Amino acid sequence: MKPRYKERIALRSLVTFTMGSQTGERRVLDLTSPGCQIESSVAVQKGQSLQLQIFLLPGLESPLSILLGVVRWTNGNQFGVEFIKMDESNRLALARLMAQHHPALACPKSTDLLDF
Repeated sequence: MKPRYKERIALRSLVTFTMGSQTGERRVLDLTSPGCQIESSVAVQKGQSLQLQIFLLPGLESPLSILLGVVRWTNGNQFGVEFIKMDESNRLALARLMAQHHPALACPKSTDLLDF
Protein backbone atom coordinates (compact mmCIF):
# COMPACT_ATOMS: atom_id res chain seq x y z
CA MET A 1 0.00 0.00 0.00
CA LYS A 2 1.27 3.45 -0.89
CA PRO A 3 1.95 5.59 2.22
CA ARG A 4 -0.09 8.74 2.73
CA TYR A 5 1.75 11.90 1.78
CA LYS A 6 -0.25 14.31 3.94
CA GLU A 7 -1.60 14.17 7.49
CA ARG A 8 -5.33 13.50 7.79
CA ILE A 9 -7.97 14.69 10.23
CA ALA A 10 -10.51 12.03 11.19
CA LEU A 11 -14.00 13.54 11.45
CA ARG A 12 -17.68 13.00 10.76
CA SER A 13 -18.86 16.16 9.01
CA LEU A 14 -21.82 16.55 6.68
CA VAL A 15 -20.97 16.91 3.00
CA THR A 16 -23.15 17.71 0.01
CA PHE A 17 -21.81 17.15 -3.47
CA THR A 18 -23.05 17.85 -6.97
CA MET A 19 -22.21 15.99 -10.16
CA GLY A 20 -23.99 17.71 -13.02
CA SER A 21 -27.70 17.50 -12.15
CA GLN A 22 -27.24 14.75 -9.53
CA THR A 23 -26.67 15.62 -5.88
CA GLY A 24 -25.71 13.54 -2.90
CA GLU A 25 -24.96 13.91 0.75
CA ARG A 26 -23.64 11.95 3.66
CA ARG A 27 -20.45 12.45 5.62
CA VAL A 28 -16.75 13.10 5.32
CA LEU A 29 -14.70 10.48 7.18
CA ASP A 30 -11.35 12.23 6.94
CA LEU A 31 -9.89 15.41 5.52
CA THR A 32 -6.46 16.48 4.31
CA SER A 33 -5.17 19.48 2.40
CA PRO A 34 -5.45 17.83 -1.02
CA GLY A 35 -8.73 15.94 -0.46
CA CYS A 36 -11.10 13.87 1.63
CA GLN A 37 -12.72 10.48 2.09
CA ILE A 38 -16.52 10.40 1.79
CA GLU A 39 -19.10 7.80 2.75
CA SER A 40 -22.33 7.95 0.74
CA SER A 41 -24.97 5.71 -0.82
CA VAL A 42 -24.77 7.76 -4.03
CA ALA A 43 -22.73 5.86 -6.63
CA VAL A 44 -19.77 7.72 -8.12
CA GLN A 45 -17.19 6.69 -10.69
CA LYS A 46 -13.43 7.05 -10.54
CA GLY A 47 -12.45 10.16 -12.50
CA GLN A 48 -15.84 11.83 -12.03
CA SER A 49 -15.81 15.60 -11.33
CA LEU A 50 -17.90 17.13 -8.58
CA GLN A 51 -18.43 20.20 -6.42
CA LEU A 52 -18.50 19.87 -2.62
CA GLN A 53 -19.69 21.75 0.45
CA ILE A 54 -18.35 20.40 3.76
CA PHE A 55 -20.33 21.56 6.81
CA LEU A 56 -19.71 21.68 10.56
CA LEU A 57 -15.93 21.68 10.44
CA PRO A 58 -14.32 22.54 13.78
CA GLY A 59 -13.29 26.19 13.94
CA LEU A 60 -15.00 27.18 10.67
CA GLU A 61 -18.15 29.29 10.71
CA SER A 62 -19.14 28.64 7.10
CA PRO A 63 -18.94 25.49 4.97
CA LEU A 64 -15.76 24.66 3.11
CA SER A 65 -16.49 24.97 -0.62
CA ILE A 66 -14.58 23.01 -3.23
CA LEU A 67 -15.29 24.27 -6.74
CA LEU A 68 -13.81 21.20 -8.44
CA GLY A 69 -12.98 17.81 -6.97
CA VAL A 70 -12.18 14.57 -8.78
CA VAL A 71 -13.02 11.08 -7.51
CA ARG A 72 -9.67 9.25 -7.31
CA TRP A 73 -10.85 5.92 -5.89
CA THR A 74 -14.00 4.06 -4.87
CA ASN A 75 -14.56 1.15 -2.48
CA GLY A 76 -18.16 0.14 -1.79
CA ASN A 77 -19.95 3.14 -0.30
CA GLN A 78 -16.72 5.11 0.26
CA PHE A 79 -14.70 7.18 -2.17
CA GLY A 80 -11.75 9.55 -2.17
CA VAL A 81 -11.84 13.03 -3.68
CA GLU A 82 -8.86 15.16 -4.63
CA PHE A 83 -9.47 18.91 -4.34
CA ILE A 84 -8.52 20.49 -7.66
CA LYS A 85 -9.98 23.99 -7.48
CA MET A 86 -10.86 26.14 -4.45
CA ASP A 87 -11.03 29.88 -4.02
CA GLU A 88 -8.33 31.49 -1.90
CA SER A 89 -10.49 32.01 1.21
CA ASN A 90 -11.45 28.31 1.30
CA ARG A 91 -7.86 27.23 0.64
CA LEU A 92 -6.68 29.36 3.58
CA ALA A 93 -9.49 28.05 5.81
CA LEU A 94 -8.45 24.47 5.03
CA ALA A 95 -4.79 25.31 5.72
CA ARG A 96 -5.72 26.85 9.10
CA LEU A 97 -7.86 23.84 10.01
CA MET A 98 -5.03 21.44 9.13
CA ALA A 99 -2.52 23.52 11.12
CA GLN A 100 -4.81 23.49 14.19
CA HIS A 101 -4.90 19.69 14.17
CA HIS A 102 -1.31 19.16 13.02
CA PRO A 103 0.81 22.12 14.23
CA ALA A 104 3.87 20.89 12.34
CA LEU A 105 1.99 21.71 9.10
CA ALA A 106 1.65 25.40 9.97
CA CYS A 107 3.59 27.89 7.90
CA PRO A 108 6.49 29.33 9.89
CA LYS A 109 6.06 32.85 11.22
CA SER A 110 8.72 35.36 10.34
CA THR A 111 9.84 35.30 14.00
CA ASP A 112 10.44 31.53 13.68
CA LEU A 113 12.90 31.97 10.84
CA LEU A 114 16.58 32.07 11.62
CA ASP A 115 18.85 34.83 10.28
CA PHE A 116 22.24 33.72 9.01
